[in-house]
Amino acid sequence: MPHSRPREVLNLLIKRLKFTPVVAIQGARQTGKSFLAREILTKLQKNAKYMTLDDIAKRQLAQESPQTFLASYQDAHPIIVDEAQKAPALFDTIKMLVDENRRPGTFLLLGSTEFSILQNIRESLTGRMGRIRLYPMNFSEIQGLDKKISKPTRSQLLKHFEAGGMPGIAFSRDTQVRSDLFQDWIDLTCQRDIFQFKRLKLDSELAYAILRNCATLEEPTGAALASATRANPKKVATHIKALIELFVLMPLQPHPSGTGKPIFLILDSGVATHLGANLMRQFHISLAVERMSKNGYSGSKRNSYFYYRSTGKKLIHLVEEELGGQTRAFQIFDRESVKKTDLELLKAFQKKNPTSSTTLLAPLTEGWNESGVRVLPWEEIYTDGSTNSSCKKEKESGN
Repeated sequence: MPHSRPREVLNLLIKRLKFTPVVAIQGARQTGKSFLAREILTKLQKNAKYMTLDDIAKRQLAQESPQTFLASYQDAHPIIVDEAQKAPALFDTIKMLVDENRRPGTFLLLGSTEFSILQNIRESLTGRMGRIRLYPMNFSEIQGLDKKISKPTRSQLLKHFEAGGMPGIAFSRDTQVRSDLFQDWIDLTCQRDIFQFKRLKLDSELAYAILRNCATLEEPTGAALASATRANPKKVATHIKALIELFVLMPLQPHPSGTGKPIFLILDSGVATHLGANLMRQFHISLAVERMSKNGYSGSKRNSYFYYRSTGKKLIHLVEEELGGQTRAFQIFDRESVKKTDLELLKAFQKKNPTSSTTLLAPLTEGWNESGVRVLPWEEIYTDGSTNSSCKKEKESGN
């Protein structure tokens, strides 16, 4: 099965289970959480036991009698509970059991929403639970981690942008089948999943309109989405909050050295493509998933991600900041011709942030350096040494 390809997150998951009593894997529906735990992890952890709270009988028992529910799996290690957010009472019982015995790797909780007050989950398991965010498959996972690809082709990248990284969808070769699967995913998100948040008054048509505009607006801020959907800004903000809780939207804050308001990207370039996203937006989402997933799965300090907006309303699409470390800025072009004047925004960012490195990504065949700005072909960002790729020291880039 194509979606059984290995995931980069597996090593981090196994490591967390060795040191943390409770581990949570959270991410949007159909990003591969269940398959990872049920089909891959259980083969590595012989005493693991998987169950899902999509099963109504199990969900009712877990909510009404959580101690009895867990007692039936006392010989399992870890106890894997899928869709754990559907039984909020379970979290209080898990806290009690962990406080009695802090054995590492006792519980693995899977969730397609945040474990938050919106789901009536009052126990955060702070100090007891390690969280892992699962993203759609990044480019190296799609290609196969066992395959050594020194540099992807332009065709492979374009296919990845269009198909995205949702394991159950991205590998469909029939474009109509893939389109139908994307539409089903969107319909389930807007017509079923958002109504898990019973405290919020939500509307499926507005949720769909927000997603569509997040795919197509140049700057999908809250205000821009309210204007495009002709809806009350507070109502739009409530829907955005729900879609973030479902991991369907990725918020990007404006960089402190720039201007602007938070923007919201759809979690997967394939979903965005289905909703009408152009090539720039597809690449923007793919780049964000690539950088965020590799950082998140590395187990190192969590980087912060922003976008940069100048006073002249020009955009640097992604700014990545290490905690107490380096800042990297990435600007995306879809033009095959790059002029010196195109580098001014990144140069201005460098002046404001002197320790930063800046990269312009364009559909070129060869890269170069220009006054501290690296100009690289799209493909370079998807290689193992993406941020350290060699390019000509100084090259005349046009007039």
